[in-house]
Amino acid sequence: MEHQHSEEELKNIAKQLSCPEGEHGIKTGEMMHTSNIGMTTSAIDALNLKNNETVLEIGHGNGGHIVQLLSKAENLRYFGADISATIIAEAEKNNQVFLAQGNVQFKLTDGITLPFDENRFDKIFTVNTIYFWQNPSEYITEIKRTLKLNGTLVICFANKTFMQNLPFTPYGFKLYEVEEVKELLKNGGFTVENILSKTEQIKSKTGEQVEREYHVVTATA
Repeated sequence: MEHQHSEEELKNIAKQLSCPEGEHGIKTGEMMHTSNIGMTTSAIDALNLKNNETVLEIGHGNGGHIVQLLSKAENLRYFGADISATIIAEAEKNNQVFLAQGNVQFKLTDGITLPFDENRFDKIFTVNTIYFWQNPSEYITEIKRTLKLNGTLVICFANKTFMQNLPFTPYGFKLYEVEEVKELLKNGGFTVENILSKTEQIKSKTGEQVEREYHVVTATA
């Protein structure tokens, strides 16, 4: 029989997904890396990285995908911003070589502001974090501030209908339709260039195969 999670357990799952902490957070980070890798790969592809670019990822998870990102072009610099100290420690452990070389850096952030100078980045991307933005329009403005003129932003998120069927999303997730994300970007001064919708087979938290539809929205500042 399938285990029915109590409301308390579901709240904890939601909390861990928004900000993984401690021993459990490390496991959450590994699980998220596995379940997000398809979406992350699509987002990295959408960035269309060129030599010598500087990239920021918001909500980088355990950083298992950074090696893949850095191989896309030469002399890339990667910055990761995350609200979880646990996750940053894991990402640093998984990317020691790059940290030593100085082309990768992680920063703990508050999820409201970005601790970077204006016009710092050529490209910014984020996968499965939009649900947790406390003030989306202010955050978009903050992203735009750190992005170079004509810089690219890629937001990757799962379809609202799919997310609604997950038992933990009522607890602290804000779900989006594509139209709402387009609106958010437009109001924040971005131009939406492309929207890619993809479907993938993933293992659900309870172990069965489910189909997830997700969207990759590319916009320019």
